[in-house]
Amino acid sequence: MTTRDIHRLMESSLFSLETEEGILASAREEAFGAIFGRDTAITVIEMLRVYSRRPHPRFLTMAERSLRTLISLQGRDVNLESGEEPGKFIHEFRRDRFDHLVKEPSPWFIYPDGTLKNYDSLDSTPLVLIALYRYFETTGDERFLNDAMESARRGLEWVIHRADKDGDGFLEFTLDPERQHGGLAVQSWTDSRESFMDIEGQLPAYPIAPVEIQAYTWLALRLWSRIFVKDVDFYQILSRVAGRLQEEFIRQYLFKDQGLWFAAQALDGNKNQIRTITANPLLCLWASDGSGNDREAIVPRDVLAHFVERSFRDDLFDPASGIRTMSAVSPTYRSTRDSYHNGSFWPMLNGLIYQGLMDFGFWREALRLKRAALRPIRYFKMPIELYLREGKGYCEYLSPSGQTSCRTQAWSAASLLSMVSSRIPRESYRMVIRAGASDPKTTLAPAFVPGSTA
Repeated sequence: MTTRDIHRLMESSLFSLETEEGILASAREEAFGAIFGRDTAITVIEMLRVYSRRPHPRFLTMAERSLRTLISLQGRDVNLESGEEPGKFIHEFRRDRFDHLVKEPSPWFIYPDGTLKNYDSLDSTPLVLIALYRYFETTGDERFLNDAMESARRGLEWVIHRADKDGDGFLEFTLDPERQHGGLAVQSWTDSRESFMDIEGQLPAYPIAPVEIQAYTWLALRLWSRIFVKDVDFYQILSRVAGRLQEEFIRQYLFKDQGLWFAAQALDGNKNQIRTITANPLLCLWASDGSGNDREAIVPRDVLAHFVERSFRDDLFDPASGIRTMSAVSPTYRSTRDSYHNGSFWPMLNGLIYQGLMDFGFWREALRLKRAALRPIRYFKMPIELYLREGKGYCEYLSPSGQTSCRTQAWSAASLLSMVSSRIPRESYRMVIRAGASDPKTTLAPAFVPGSTA
């Protein structure tokens, strides 16, 4: 498949997932053929990136319809059994095809109108807030902004007042012990229990504060502070919370691994770092603000250079597949077909990491990742959900219960489309080629020394 073939396939795949209510997370006949807040938000953000390079009016129609649906599903009440809270954006919405979720012994909650609405994702809210802002930034649509303002305010208030479970300034998830209905024990994008378990099969102490969600939240607060700049009190709250989050993140998440600064997978309920090496800290590059040399992330550029260098070592980066979800030297790493998040490869994850590398000018690493991540796509010829290495080839995920990888996944299609539609600036590309794209050294020299985290 040529790059143009991949572009066409990803675009047509996205169009095939369009409904009157927005973008399905996967094909309707697949496991996730429904509306998911996290998936929709990431898909919309990446579609808007593509639109900014190659405008296609259908992308804007799909994005607006999807965002308006998410606004309509935003939490209004406190419902312990579904995880609903005022201002919180939805995790999963189904009108039908949810028989597998209402089986004993822990059936999920069904609302009186017969729909399944579940709010068990900590990151849906900051991601939807980012998507709402990016849509207005891309379109300049004042009507949409006016319609979204109250929803955005409620989402931001949820982030500030409800998502921080213990007052430490971070967003955390937990499951209330009094809950009678089923739900998700892990509420970040790596939402399988295995992704957070230790070698004895135990989950960390709740509440758990995943690394990437702090970066998303920092960005959402910064972006919306611009919109609310005339609301002085609210603007100051947003700015203050974002500043504290950034300061505490640098102090509490960073640690040294293989001589380089990296970030913990999460903080547990006792504020201990969960030091499993995953790809998630690289999502800090994707959740960034600004442009060129003025671009900022939740951690300084020198720290990001460490993140990048660490992530392109052999235990995380495979030149034929991309960056793994989890390091091959982790005690909980698995390369078997039933490994959902503990060593598998996700096109969405690699696509977002690629965009972050591009945004900060890590051209050499971006090119290496692009070449690696597109090889399995040429093999599968589909926007597959995830895959694993098998010998010198690839295999699809297969759970113990028989569930396979979704083959038409929205955020895979959108992030891959964004990847193939982006280009390294010509002069930078020439420099990378002359230096050798396979050179494992990063383009920025590590130099960060935070005294409080040494």
